[in-house]
Amino acid sequence: MVHNPVFSKDEVEAALRKMPTFSDDSIDIADIDAFLVALGMDATKEQRDGYFTFFRDVHNGKLTFDVVIPALAVINDTKELVRVHVAAIDKDNDGLIDEAEFKAIFPFLLTHDPSYPRIEFADFVKEADANKDGKVSVDEAVAWFCKHAKN
Repeated sequence: MVHNPVFSKDEVEAALRKMPTFSDDSIDIADIDAFLVALGMDATKEQRDGYFTFFRDVHNGKLTFDVVIPALAVINDTKELVRVHVAAIDKDNDGLIDEAEFKAIFPFLLTHDPSYPRIEFADFVKEADANKDGKVSVDEAVAWFCKHAKN
């Protein structure tokens, strides 16, 4: 696990704006390596690959201000990082984490904390569904991930 300093909004925005693909408050994932260098951010190969896959699959191949800025402001705070990414992955904005959203976020979170228990979605729902309504809210998902985080 690589630990980086937190990055301010201005630092992240300046690094994003330097990228060749910068447009509409985002960059293409093709610039991810150059972005990390411009920011001065260290990442393991596994983390870099996890970022690439996550942003490709979940965010249509874009690193956007609305996800990257808050995430890098809390990069070493597992609970807050989880909150940023779990909230951002709720693409249909229903406040719930469905199976597709879970399958997209879980491998990404493993790049930051490989100690998470490997779990199938049905078991995740059983464990994370605190109010027993058969669904997992963003808050319940964050609580489950934070409960199982090593960091």
